Amino acid sequence: MRASEIAVSRNVSLLLKSPWGHGKTIAAASFAIDGPVFLAYWDKKAPIELINFFGRMGERGKRILDNIEYEVYGANNANKFLNKLIDFGQDCRLFAFINDSVTNMTSGAVNWSLSFRDDRKNKDKLKVIPDWDEYKVETSLVTQSLDICRTLPCNVIWTCHPIPSVKIEGSGASIKVTKVNPIVTYGSKAGSIIPGSFSEIYHFIKQSNWDANTGKSSMRYLVSMDAIGDDFAKSNIGLSGELDITDKLFYEVWKERVEEHRKELENDLTKQNELTVINPFSKPKETSQTNQWKT
Repeated sequence: MRASEIAVSRNVSLLLKSPWGHGKTIAAASFAIDGPVFLAYWDKKAPIELINFFGRMGERGKRILDNIEYEVYGANNANKFLNKLIDFGQDCRLFAFINDSVTNMTSGAVNWSLSFRDDRKNKDKLKVIPDWDEYKVETSLVTQSLDICRTLPCNVIWTCHPIPSVKIEGSGASIKVTKVNPIVTYGSKAGSIIPGSFSEIYHFIKQSNWDANTGKSSMRYLVSMDAIGDDFAKSNIGLSGELDITDKLFYEVWKERVEEHRKELENDLTKQNELTVINPFSKPKETSQTNQWKT
């Protein structure tokens, strides 16, 4: 296959990242305005934030909630998540698949694996202390899930919560301490593999604004498509800047920006073609140099 034959699909893969409480779950769920969505939920007992947000939107909110099917996963049933994905790989009629969040998914995988540890063979290890075998399960669950998600004929959205931590390298006088923000709970491999599997990585921001006239503060919810300091982000589509999704549906704001970007590219291509098209039958204009040698 030639690179010139690559077709840009309408389905994209998004990794939404930020600390807890910045609106990622609601943003991902907003895709349900255009079709059925499955939400694999790892973070709490139930995605009650969906009711709190979409329940205030009347008929549009009801339409979104009716289009969302969800299941809750954790250390007790991490294997069922992969089985569900395998089923979708064979028959997927979704508009979007959401995994919320991969941070808690990795901890669920490790804790699920710990429950199978044979204490008779590992008398010196407790079931509360993960080891290499548990990290392998974590990495395996993530990589298998990513492989299946690449084949799904729908939008794929994963969320993650960067965890502030430190990385210590070396020893003695050469010791080096670095601030890091891994997106997984335990091992390091999965956290390095995940970002490369997504074409779009956006960082969510909460911004508090104080109004001196009213004496009240308001909260703005922004989505950055560019890297800011340690908060990495990227857009293979070519988007840049920020999206203001305060009291709006992320999907609608994002889709509008994508459409604007597409039109900009089309206009740029049209202008480029106009500049490069040459009429071979037109008479070339005389320049000062040609006049100089004309007799």
